[in-house]
Amino acid sequence: EEPAIRECESLFLDSIAAAKKSIYIESQYFTNDTLGDALAARLREPDGPEIVVVSPKECHGWLEKSTMGVFRDRVFRHLVAAHTLGRLRLVYPAASRSQDVATFIHSKVMVVDDELVRIGSANFSRRSMGVDSECDLAAEARGDSRLQAGIRRIRNRLLGEHLGLTADDVAQGL
Repeated sequence: EEPAIRECESLFLDSIAAAKKSIYIESQYFTNDTLGDALAARLREPDGPEIVVVSPKECHGWLEKSTMGVFRDRVFRHLVAAHTLGRLRLVYPAASRSQDVATFIHSKVMVVDDELVRIGSANFSRRSMGVDSECDLAAEARGDSRLQAGIRRIRNRLLGEHLGLTADDVAQGL
């Protein structure tokens, strides 16, 4: 039997550990205890990063609710318990708040500070860390201000899309 390939998990863990100011994550499934533990540890640090998780409002169908939903709720409860310093946001986008129509999140994105952007197929799930075949692309700025600006713009565009704002509005804190 071939050993599990753990690159996706290693990059997630290394990225979480390296964050200084912020971690932005979009993921359809958020069920991995190891990654949840790493984020919770960062939330407990006095000077740890702000963490924003964009995920679907709820799981759909009885099977998904009784499996992925249960695991996701457990990880989210663990994060909420660890965020005593007010640096965690668990959010879902809505197509219509007045009619309670949530936007389904299927993206898999991670932005750490203005230093790393990761986009691919790996969810924040158990299966993506060693069972499923995943492919992510990660780009690092390595202190290059031009690349940092590009990564920041990606995050601001994503936030703007979810908030109904422009990337410039997000950058200005509106």
